[in-house]
Amino acid sequence: MAEVFFSCQPVFDADLKHWGNDLLFREGLENKFPSIDEDTATSRVLSANFLASGNQSGAKYIVNFGESSLIDEIPLSMPAESLVISVTKDSTPSQRLIDNLKAYRSDGYQIMVDGNAFRQSWSQYIELIDIIRVSMDVDDPAAWEAIATKYANKTFLACKVETQDELMMAKQFGFSLFQGYFFEKPQIVRSEDVAPSVLTLLDVCIIINRSPNDIDGLTQLISKDVSLLYKVVASANILAKTKTSAITNPRQAVVYLGVESLRRLVSLLIMSNMSNKAAFQLQNTALLRATFMSSLNVSDQNFDPDEGFIVGAFSLLDVMLSRPMEEITQHLDLSYDVKRAMVSQDGVYGCALALCKDIERANWNGVTHWCNQFSVSDKAVLKTYEKCRDETAEIMSSMQV
Repeated sequence: MAEVFFSCQPVFDADLKHWGNDLLFREGLENKFPSIDEDTATSRVLSANFLASGNQSGAKYIVNFGESSLIDEIPLSMPAESLVISVTKDSTPSQRLIDNLKAYRSDGYQIMVDGNAFRQSWSQYIELIDIIRVSMDVDDPAAWEAIATKYANKTFLACKVETQDELMMAKQFGFSLFQGYFFEKPQIVRSEDVAPSVLTLLDVCIIINRSPNDIDGLTQLISKDVSLLYKVVASANILAKTKTSAITNPRQAVVYLGVESLRRLVSLLIMSNMSNKAAFQLQNTALLRATFMSSLNVSDQNFDPDEGFIVGAFSLLDVMLSRPMEEITQHLDLSYDVKRAMVSQDGVYGCALALCKDIERANWNGVTHWCNQFSVSDKAVLKTYEKCRDETAEIMSSMQV
């Protein structure tokens, strides 16, 4: 596990209603700029805020993207209605970048540029820009009145607003979004993010490049890494805006995302987690539980091995992410039976998880109890568990980096 810090500063509209949040990666609880490159910073913000924490509030987030991230289509890993793409001031408007920005806008994303960049290299691409951000500490808002009048269909955001007079002045000269200490100082948000194995991520890239239609191979590989599985299922559900039923198993998530979305997600995670160390022992235990629960030969017709796998794989996410399981399950649109097994260890999957835990603790009375509940032989169950443990040990040894 790794702690991820980012600055979250609210943005308000002309009625002083909360419009969205500006997210910036930070290296600790102090509001200091990071020493890492901008693409890594961006990827860690996205991974921690959207894929680890989720975005169930419907809030809009401004996130900085460098030129390479924009060309690699990293923003497409996130839903358009939640994300404002802020093009960093050092980005050069090359033809490839312009083409990508046009595609982003066609997909519903809003594009933001810095005021200085707009006055220089980006002014000729005004049709691609939705929001222009101007810093009050270096720019006189009066100097923007003519531009704001000329481009009345564009949104102008005044940042570094620190007084009532500055707010009124910005409103007078055509600004409609506002941010600064006058409203609220940035809050430093701390999040726990679990890193998938780098080797697993690279193996996924290899399969995508060599055999993009090998859905079963991709699903099998992703299912071996608990944190990657969580992020794939979370990403699928985040992007499934028109999906009426939950995406609940690995293959379904891979099929829904498709090769290109999966490629973008893996690229984001590689950038985000190359320097992190995965919670190896926790992932080992979770993968063993998942493998065992999907291998249980029970007569209950309500027991689905795929859902058993999910319950086992996600059963330690509260420890991995340092969040209550109730909160985590809100960010995954799982079935009712899976959720109640994860939260309160109820139902058929909850009983299977309890059996798993009793085996781990060598609580043989508990093992006998649950085997009787499932009408299965305790000897057969323990044999299955040993087989799954050997398989898991072999998988995990190949994943260490």
